[in-house]
Amino acid sequence: MQFSYQMITTFMAFVLFNSVGAAPVVDGTDAAAGAAAWADPTDCHRFYECPPGGKPVLKTCGPGTAFQSQTSVCDYEHLVASCWHH
Repeated sequence: MQFSYQMITTFMAFVLFNSVGAAPVVDGTDAAAGAAAWADPTDCHRFYECPPGGKPVLKTCGPGTAFQSQTSVCDYEHLVASCWHH
């Protein structure tokens, strides 16, 4: 009985943690929230995000990351072409 309970608990934790993730991005738009995101042309570590009907907000990626225009998410700095000159 203990083994079955542990297996069920482990499976539920796996499902919970793997179902929580980033919303898909389509053409620079967050499909879930309808927010658009684009790179700051002066700094590869910053980007603008604009919710539907709202005003653009300047945001900064975390340490060691930069905004990836193709996917509209922050990615490792060495994978972002606009940061290669730094």
